[in-house]
Formats: sequence, C-alpha cells, structure tokens
Amino acid sequence: MKVSIAFLSYNHVAFVGAALRSALNQNYPEYELIIHDDGSNDGTLQVIEDILAKEVPAHIRIIMAGDGKNHGLIESFNRAMTASTGEIIMHISGDDISCQNRLSRAVEIFKKFPDVMLVVSEAHRIDDSGNFVAYSCHATEDSFYSYDKKPSHIYAKAPILGAAASYRACVIKDFPLITAGHCHAEDNVYWVRALLKGRIYNIAEPLLCYRFHENNFSENGWKWATGLSDNLKASHLEFVRKHGLNFLQWEIDILHAKQRGFINEAKAAVVLRTARADALRWSLLFKSLNVKPWSEWLHLGLESIKIGGIKVAIGMLKLRLSPRRRSRYWSRHLKSIRSPFGV
Repeated sequence: MKVSIAFLSYNHVAFVGAALRSALNQNYPEYELIIHDDGSNDGTLQVIEDILAKEVPAHIRIIMAGDGKNHGLIESFNRAMTASTGEIIMHISGDDISCQNRLSRAVEIFKKFPDVMLVVSEAHRIDDSGNFVAYSCHATEDSFYSYDKKPSHIYAKAPILGAAASYRACVIKDFPLITAGHCHAEDNVYWVRALLKGRIYNIAEPLLCYRFHENNFSENGWKWATGLSDNLKASHLEFVRKHGLNFLQWEIDILHAKQRGFINEAKAAVVLRTARADALRWSLLFKSLNVKPWSEWLHLGLESIKIGGIKVAIGMLKLRLSPRRRSRYWSRHLKSIRSPFGV
C-alpha cells in the first residue's frame, strides 16, 4: 500500500527538528514525505534543510511542496495533499512528535477495514519544553464511528484531532479543494468527508505527542492559561465564531457527495440538517456570549427552531438574557483551559 506523510510547518524552529525526525523514523518499509513549510521566517526551513541533507533514509522519497510564501493553514493543506501520491496520507505538524509505529498502525487498520476512511489515535499532550501535561483519553478501547444510523452529531461523536489523523486519499481527492474562510480548520472538513464515504476508526492508544504552545492552542488559550495574556474571552469568542462558518464547506461537500453517489438523497438531507444545526448552535453561542443585537440573534434563533433546535434556541436565549449564566459559562471555560496545565 503506497503511503504519504504530509508534513506541515510554520515558524516551528524550536520544535521542527524533533517533529521531522519522527516523520523520518516511521517503521514503515517505504513512503514519501511531502514537506510544506508555509513561508516560515524564524529559521524553520533551514533546520528542515539541514536534517534532509544528512538524515534521510534510502526508503523515503522527499517532495518539497512549499514555495517560500505564506498561504495560511487551509491552502497549506491543499498544496501538500495535492502533491501527495499515496493511497494513505498521514498528517504530521511541525511542532508535534509521532510515535515510530504511528504510520504502520494506521495502515494496518486501513488494510483490515476497507470502509474506514480516517484513522485517528489518542495523544499525549506536551508543553513547549516537551514535558507531559495531559493525556487525551476519548475512549478506553478502539472504536468505530459512522453515519450508519440517523446522525445526531456532525462528527458522529468521533474524537477530533487533526494532528493525529491519517486519511485515505479519496477523502481529500474525491472532493473539491477546501475553500479558505469556509471552515475553522482542515479536520472539521475531513472528518465529515470521511463519514460521507465510510467510517472513522479511533485507536485507543496514544501515538502522538501533541504540543501545547503559544501559537496552536485554542486561539491563544495557552497564552492565557500560562499567564502570557489576559485576552481569554476575545480569543475564545473568535474560536466560537469560526466554528459557525464550518457549514459553508460542509454544504459544498455534502451536496458533492450526493452528486457523486457517495450517499443517497435522503441521507444527504439528514446530514445537511445536522450540519446546519451544529453551525447554528455555534453562531447562537457567539451572539449570546458576545451579546450581539437582538435582530441578529432572533434570525438565528428562528432558523434553529425551524430545523428542530428549539431546546438549543431556548438554552441560548437564557444565556443571552442572563449575565449570571454567562459568568458561569466563562467559569467553566476557565476551568477547562487551566486543567491541562495544572494551573
């Protein structure tokens, strides 16, 4: 089975050496390594080039996909995925560290279950110095997730961590390129695409060290949690706002899946409704926490009610009306941000 690793970096000079070596040290007999540096200006590319000049095993084919310019997260994924030729594509970020058997474990699952389109694993979470801070335990045993039953959750309740994901190439290449500005991040898109084409498999074993640092955690949540910023509310509100945009890409992909025959018309209608409900929930949350004008809130609230989201609308209305409820929300968020760091 031909496989690719898509290695994406941007201003990861402090971490990229360990991340790249983990990509080069996978215990799989042959694979291609697609490297896309998104125009780093901190010396990241020089570290990459130095390692590639001395440490590439003979069984790995290197493809440099970057052009020295900064394209942003979504376009970086588009460019790296387009350059890959593998049937399986594993993602490695320039600040994380993959276990040596991460690729082989994923391929093992793909070979065993032809309808599995995406494999994700659990992860250890580390800080910027490489110290263990938390273990992201979503499941105690390996699990499948699918749209086989009527979906009530846009990700079929699958754990979502793009940094720990591997995909069948068709999840990327049987759909249009992701449109920048139509989603929060690539994993929000690929998870839905995988479910439109088959199942998701979660490996209940940590195969990744996922790094918390100032540029990658919950829109600056890390900075706030470690005392570098007091802008928690603004950063979280932007995070919530962006999640409300996901429907723009989901709608394109669901309709495409219907046209290509990946799902039938009835299933497409149900998934569209589920996607719309999720986007409305995030948008209502944003306008409730940020106390946006009533005209904006009411429009979204009515749309939510129209598709059966009356409980969501009532809950968000209470949040919008009550400063005390909003205070409790921020207290819970504060606790969730602090807990991985023991602060």
